[in-house]
Amino acid sequence: MSDDNKVVPRPELKALQARLAATLDEGRTKAVSSRHSRGSKTARENLAALIDADSLVEWGQLAVAAQRTRKTIEELVVETAADGIITGFASINRDLVGSEASRAVVIINDYTVLAGTQGYFHHHKLDRAIAKARECRLPVVMYTEGGGGRPGDEDVKTQIAGLNIASFRDWAGLGQWVPRITVNHGYCFAGNAALFGAGDIRIATRASWIGMAGPAMIEGGGIG
Repeated sequence: MSDDNKVVPRPELKALQARLAATLDEGRTKAVSSRHSRGSKTARENLAALIDADSLVEWGQLAVAAQRTRKTIEELVVETAADGIITGFASINRDLVGSEASRAVVIINDYTVLAGTQGYFHHHKLDRAIAKARECRLPVVMYTEGGGGRPGDEDVKTQIAGLNIASFRDWAGLGQWVPRITVNHGYCFAGNAALFGAGDIRIATRASWIGMAGPAMIEGGGIG
């Protein structure tokens, strides 16, 4: 193809590609270095070790924390990539069990994003993943590391003490339809611990700290 006929991507496509790249480990070197310095893998490294190569169909990769009143969008893209949770379809051990039996929903909490806390769009992504698992009758693997509810999503003015969030009810109910495998390494508190505990198969490393918060912490954080 001559230079005159060369296809040049539209500026919008280039911007999309750059935005997607910013959510990957290669675009978040500071967070990755901090994670590695503690002897832990990143969320995307854990995901890559779990699933078959190039099998991920990710949802909500462009999400950021609901904190536009506190930070610029440029800061949010890097600091709150995917709003702290990677969700999607993937295959696991396809070579061993075949294409159909290897299909799964994956939910990977990202501790490098605001300590893995659960924010507004984070919960929307989690709810969608749970709904898709039930709809498609697919098993779920969830990595649960994180600090529970996030009080800093100031773009959302009405919280209703979180009682409008269906994640925990739907996750508990999902067990009657599909297997739920939860995996933890590191800190896992409050809502994250509730999700971990409700798994049908629960796997935790020796470096795990898993617990629920008391009333004083919930009141102080303004989340209940």
